[in-house]
Amino acid sequence: MIWPYRRRNPFLAQWLILAIAVAILGLATGYDLHQERGRIEKREQDRLLAMSRVIQENLEQNLVSINEVLVALRREATTGPAGAKLNDRLAILAEAMPSVRTLTVLDAGGRVRAANRPELLNTGTDFSQRDYFRIPQQQPNADTLFVSPPFRTSLGAFSVVVSRMIPGAQGEFAGVVAATLDPKYFDPLLDSVRYAPDMVASLHHGDGTLFLILPHSQDALVGKNLARPGSFYLRHKESGKAATVFSGTVLASGEERMIAQRDVQPAALKMNKHLGIAVSRLLGEINASWLHDAEIKAAMFAVIVLAFTIGLYGYQIRLRQLLAQEEKAAKALEASEQFLRMVTDNIPGMVGYWTRELRCGFANSAYLEWFGKTPEQMRGLRIQELMGEELFRKNEPYMRAALRGERQTFERTLIKADGGTGYTWAQYVPDMDGDTAKGFFVLVTDVTQLKEAEMALAASEAKLKAIINAEPECVKVLAPDGTLRQMNRAGLDMIEADSEAQVVGAAVVDLVVPEHRAAFMALNEKVNRGEAGSLEFEIVGLKGRHRWLDTHAVPMRDADGKITGLLGVTRDITEHKKALQELEKLARTDALTALANRRWFMTLAEQELSRTLRYGGPLSIFMMDIDHFKHVNDTYGHQTGDLVLQKLGGVCRETLRDIDCVGRIGGEEFAVVLPQTDGVRALEVAERLRLTVERSALALERGLPLHFTLSIGVTTLAGSAANLDSLLGQADDALYQAKRAGRNRVCVYGAGQPSAVAPV
Repeated sequence: MIWPYRRRNPFLAQWLILAIAVAILGLATGYDLHQERGRIEKREQDRLLAMSRVIQENLEQNLVSINEVLVALRREATTGPAGAKLNDRLAILAEAMPSVRTLTVLDAGGRVRAANRPELLNTGTDFSQRDYFRIPQQQPNADTLFVSPPFRTSLGAFSVVVSRMIPGAQGEFAGVVAATLDPKYFDPLLDSVRYAPDMVASLHHGDGTLFLILPHSQDALVGKNLARPGSFYLRHKESGKAATVFSGTVLASGEERMIAQRDVQPAALKMNKHLGIAVSRLLGEINASWLHDAEIKAAMFAVIVLAFTIGLYGYQIRLRQLLAQEEKAAKALEASEQFLRMVTDNIPGMVGYWTRELRCGFANSAYLEWFGKTPEQMRGLRIQELMGEELFRKNEPYMRAALRGERQTFERTLIKADGGTGYTWAQYVPDMDGDTAKGFFVLVTDVTQLKEAEMALAASEAKLKAIINAEPECVKVLAPDGTLRQMNRAGLDMIEADSEAQVVGAAVVDLVVPEHRAAFMALNEKVNRGEAGSLEFEIVGLKGRHRWLDTHAVPMRDADGKITGLLGVTRDITEHKKALQELEKLARTDALTALANRRWFMTLAEQELSRTLRYGGPLSIFMMDIDHFKHVNDTYGHQTGDLVLQKLGGVCRETLRDIDCVGRIGGEEFAVVLPQTDGVRALEVAERLRLTVERSALALERGLPLHFTLSIGVTTLAGSAANLDSLLGQADDALYQAKRAGRNRVCVYGAGQPSAVAPV
């Protein structure tokens, strides 16, 4: 006999066993499916939030940059008159910011003072009814960055304008500076986060109006107001959180989706309205594989239950027939026990039954093999004798709980009969008779191979990590999306991280300076295609230090050849870069005066002349020569002559503007290019420079201070046919005129007499 009560009601025991087996199998299957669905949805939520964060960070960087430009433009519009210079300034800024289509400066009446687009100038168009003008006018606040509601442009696209109020002398409303965002710029950004065909990414205004969505097959939704009762937009807004994830029906499209939403409102900006980001996927696509798996497992469960039910039902019919005769009943009982053992012996795990007195009622072959016992030795054996006192004390709390009717599940390390160590996953299932447990079933799965594999993997990973950490260069592993998975100590020191936990999961590209990020992302994409690559780039560490790095990256693959990430080896080349930069500086700079040497001066002068001829405006050039410099060298020595040259270089840097280009083009000859400077202003600058040199003195080690003077020739660009050689020749002619006229004076090319004469 297996259980004491089988003699009284064998049929109930059999159905109870089947019910328990079905329940265990059903619960295990259901629990596994439930956990798997939760893992799938949680993983998808994390991915959607990560994608929305990528868009958020890019938008916030753009808004901060645009705000800085608007503040600078407002200051220029307040302190200077509008004109071609301001229009050129707007054109240069708009070209430098691909996210901005139009930059405008409007006066208090809503008319254009300046703009980067010529078609907006001198038209007299009144923009006072536009929201980006009307809202700052009605709510004047110089500290607020105003974000207009989306509107449809003349090209049929929806766009948003950000603007800042221009305050008057008393702080009153005096107009606005505004930047129109270019929706085409954000298309690649939204498309870059779409990692599945059913994925939708969109931008909306803080009031709920949708103004940009990808893919463009969803463009019918552009312009709709998402602020409808029960919408995900309102649920996100009412949550008070900066980022949320919801699942359900999207009211705007009627689709069942999982959607992640984020607010875009940089803390450094005082925005009257924020922008919103939404990234979503179809729930059906997310759970497609899970549904398929659930259907298969449900079908298998039904087949198993039906097979066991039919088998047990048939067996019981047969048993009832044999119970009429005692001999036939005994044979039927033996057959049922053999059938049960056959079933349990084929279960991949240990199955047993222990009575309330903790004596063995049943043990399958796996149970017997584990403990090295025969069926006869196990029958009626006390569990203390089987386990030993130490293991019994560890398991006794679980046994007592099972006998109280509480199901138990736990992991246990056991010593096998052959002395080896085994690892198991055990379940104690109470055998209830009403409110009383008559015993408990034991279901034990041998997980030794899995556990040993886990320990071997952990040991291998620890060994590999020790090797990597000993490597003096940075060794890192990135996920395909560019987030950090692993980095050794040398790499952590390079990026100024205190620990690996501080940066794991972060996007490495965030450390790269903006001008190198595109190349860094291109390298990541190249490796994801299966190619190796190298790159030199600059980063800003977590503590603010700039470094130049040289990295070599190769793809990592799994056993099936699928690319699972990027392995990179990086070295610090900061000192090498500094040496190259110093060499480049030396190649451009006159070693004695620290001014531009002749070759670099000619290059800068050609560039400035080309810019002036292209965009218009005045330009003037000086040629300068130290008076009686040979006499200084002959009288005081060449070392003093060098000090005179250095002194002149210092006076030039202090007197002239940062945008003026000064170069030493000969022994004591110097040249200056003054951009945006007409003849009158150039003469004033030259005279001021001459007087500054005349009044300065060079302290000598012995004797009185040394005074020296300067002769200057000035010429100004006239017409569009001039070249640099002709202008320098004109300035040189004026210089010689100043020398012939007695030195220590300024002469202008084309003037009959010197324009300024030093006192005798």
